[in-house]
Amino acid sequence: MKWTGHIPPVRAAALVLLAAVGTYANSLPNGFAFDDNTIIRGHPVVTEGRVADALRSSYWPEVAVGAGLYRPVTLASYALEWKLWDGRAVGFHAVNVITHAAVSGLVFLLILGLSSVLPALVGGMLFAVHPVHSEAVANVVGRAELYAALFVVGACLAFRWSGRSPGTRGVRLLLVGALYALGLGSKEMAATLPALLVLLVIVRDDDSGRRGRLWSDMPIFALTGTVLVAFLGARLWTLGSVAGDVPASFLMDISAGERILTALSVWPHYFRLLVFPMDLVADYAPAVLFPALTWGPDVILGLAMILVGIAVAVRLRSTLPLVSTGIVWFMISILPVTNFLFPTGVMLAERTLYLPSVGLALVAAGVVVWAAERRRESLPALLMAIAVVCSLFMTRTVLRNSSWMSTFAMLSTLTEEHPESIRAIRSRAQGLDLVGETDEAARHYEVAVDLVPNDYGLLIEAARFWGRQEQWTRAEPLLRHAVDLLPTLPAAWRVLSEQRLNQGRGREAHRIALQGLAMVGTDKDLWRLVSESYVTKRDYEAAIRARRASFAAGPETSAEWRRMAELMELAGRPEEAGAAVSRADRLALSEQLPAGPLAGPRRQLTPGRSRP
Repeated sequence: MKWTGHIPPVRAAALVLLAAVGTYANSLPNGFAFDDNTIIRGHPVVTEGRVADALRSSYWPEVAVGAGLYRPVTLASYALEWKLWDGRAVGFHAVNVITHAAVSGLVFLLILGLSSVLPALVGGMLFAVHPVHSEAVANVVGRAELYAALFVVGACLAFRWSGRSPGTRGVRLLLVGALYALGLGSKEMAATLPALLVLLVIVRDDDSGRRGRLWSDMPIFALTGTVLVAFLGARLWTLGSVAGDVPASFLMDISAGERILTALSVWPHYFRLLVFPMDLVADYAPAVLFPALTWGPDVILGLAMILVGIAVAVRLRSTLPLVSTGIVWFMISILPVTNFLFPTGVMLAERTLYLPSVGLALVAAGVVVWAAERRRESLPALLMAIAVVCSLFMTRTVLRNSSWMSTFAMLSTLTEEHPESIRAIRSRAQGLDLVGETDEAARHYEVAVDLVPNDYGLLIEAARFWGRQEQWTRAEPLLRHAVDLLPTLPAAWRVLSEQRLNQGRGREAHRIALQGLAMVGTDKDLWRLVSESYVTKRDYEAAIRARRASFAAGPETSAEWRRMAELMELAGRPEEAGAAVSRADRLALSEQLPAGPLAGPRRQLTPGRSRP
């Protein structure tokens, strides 16, 4: 017998939506933090409002050949909103809050279709206020998680939409396919939808009706398979590979067996974050977590949790189907980011628990159903306990949201709560460098590089630091290692060539920049460095040609044209130099953002003198 309670469904849904909005309303004043600055503020597709170009662009603005992420739906939304909000962060955050409220409402409806109002209210409220969602909602680039969940849960609801007429079945088929395509274009975790649909068939029908339902829904499974293949084809066309992003640096040098041990060791943290999410961390890289290279207590516990979870799900399939469904939902939807199948870009990230945490909502709803049907006398106490938990969760979430106010706020919180984190160590090194404490900064960079010796960004950052100290022999090995790790990324080639120029070694700078171009393909900054290397040889005509090649590789700036004017003066072409100055003046009128490295104001150079 179902326990329906006395709460109208509309009112219950309104409570879930209100809780979701109220919990995250204080994230609206947040600015752009951390990856927001690269993916949104630093992505030309976004800042130039090129919505259509999102279909043929990598999610990250600069990726290694054959790697990267393909999320055209999420990227297109950023590009569209950049125009709408005029680059102001508050609009982006408002969309995140509204999307989270919509997902929470869909979770309520999904559970309502499987049980009744009270369990759906409990599950929806728990999802709406859970602290583990703070990173996904309060940080703009968490949008990928929100959209993936929105379309996956929406597709699940469409799949459960019953209708026998051919027209209704056709609409249902197209709706599931369209939502799946949108989910895949939002984030790769949406690929688990077909398995989740099979799960919903299993939980809804008995053994006799299950085979018939799966057979009658075969067109939907065929369509989702076709959509997945088409998506992988689009990814291959855009990125040159169907593989994922570059693996996390600390997963690069470990074997497949060690990677699986590491994946097992993370499962106790999944459980802690879902059940007791008080300690929230922005970055779980070393030394917050380390890869597990041998069997240890955390690995054994993780394996035991998976085996027990499977056994409980099978045991409760008939008696507590919602609990069973919730457990399996989590195991299916978390699979793409576990590192079981392939190495990913993270060992653990709270944002990746957004879609899997629907499983927790289903489990909570199942417990309420059990109490309502079999332990009615304990139901009031259970509901009171759930209300207390939701209140505590809401409080923790509200307090956590401000940690994503800015990159500084995020790093400050991380440094205070987890000073052992590699990102906290890097942050301290940067701060010490800024205030002139170079000896201490050097020590922190050495510790950081020892912890994660294969972190491409860290290697370049540390090399830049040593370059500013003119300790070239300490910088070069780091840059060479970065080049070996990711030879098709331009950053290490740029810094290596630039540091050669700073040492007055123009010929070597020229050779390195050309090597980089051969590996990377055309790159604006590498062409600028080729141009400057020609200046050291007083070959101004060649320097002008290389500078023109840099113009062809990206947007022109006023500073670049002023430099072109200098080169033309040195080449004895005063009239063209004057035209270049005029063009620089025209560009300066339309520029709103400062130019990037190697394009800023320059000192006047004498022939043969190198510069960065």
